[in-house]
Amino acid sequence: MAIMACQQTPVPSSPVAEAPQESPSPEATLPVEIAKLPDEKPEIAPKVAKPAIPRLLPESILAAPQKDLASPRLQYNTMLSTRTGDAHKSSWQYRHTRDGAIVGFELSNHGGNRVLPPRQDAVKNQFFTRDFQFRFDERARQDIHLLVTDWVASRDRQFRLSELMNSLIHFFPRSFLPAIVTFNGRNIITLPTGEEVEFDAYTHEIIAGVLSEAPVDLNPDRSTRSYPAISYSGTGVIVRANARGSDPRLGTTATITTAGPIPACDKETPCNHCQVPSRELWDQSGAVRFKFATDRDFDRYLIARCQFGLPKSATGQAR
Repeated sequence: MAIMACQQTPVPSSPVAEAPQESPSPEATLPVEIAKLPDEKPEIAPKVAKPAIPRLLPESILAAPQKDLASPRLQYNTMLSTRTGDAHKSSWQYRHTRDGAIVGFELSNHGGNRVLPPRQDAVKNQFFTRDFQFRFDERARQDIHLLVTDWVASRDRQFRLSELMNSLIHFFPRSFLPAIVTFNGRNIITLPTGEEVEFDAYTHEIIAGVLSEAPVDLNPDRSTRSYPAISYSGTGVIVRANARGSDPRLGTTATITTAGPIPACDKETPCNHCQVPSRELWDQSGAVRFKFATDRDFDRYLIARCQFGLPKSATGQAR
């Protein structure tokens, strides 16, 4: 008997329904930055107006030098008076002529702070101080300067004038006479360049501005003690001379430093430094005046001697 094979008829598979694809939106075809970020301008913080500082005292008023040259003779016609601040604490002393013209001011850090831990005590013969003296004799441009002096005791605990650590600094350009004003617990001093430095009104530590300081060197060995650690970070030029127990302008070497851009130089020292004998800058007798009464004259000297000059104004002239 013949066996017949059963053949299965294949069942046609039903087509699988595909999910419809959505056409991309116009926004999705744009770059991510444009799609995500709206066309908005960044918010700019409003400028806060600097509060006006009342300048009522004569040594607080900003003014240009009244003349270039000072007298070649040192005239002993000035007096030192004291301004008393809050709680009867001395804020500073100011120097004036008999006619009332302000020709300088000074303040002292008497210790008990980060710059000078020991306190001054005259009864115990302790005169630890860092003194700042701003001078502008006859309100002339010629000899505007700052003298910084550190008083420290020697090994036998005596304070001697011969061991004072003195640093004398000139600032350029000399556009203003130095001025001082108290505001919000600070003594704000304007330098000849127009830049400012701020002192704590009570301790007289430098706390802000273009000058900064490090603690007084209390080493009792006078031969290894450092000069006042005062640094300048402004945009001008400074002249600095140091001396122990004597006038830094006499018989020393001065260092001239510029903060501005300078071309390459062929000196062994850094190109923004220039060391010169003090006799080239100051008279070595009489009133010991700075030899260059105008900034233009000093600018010519710098270019010839140091290969850099004073900062230039918009007109290209030394300020």
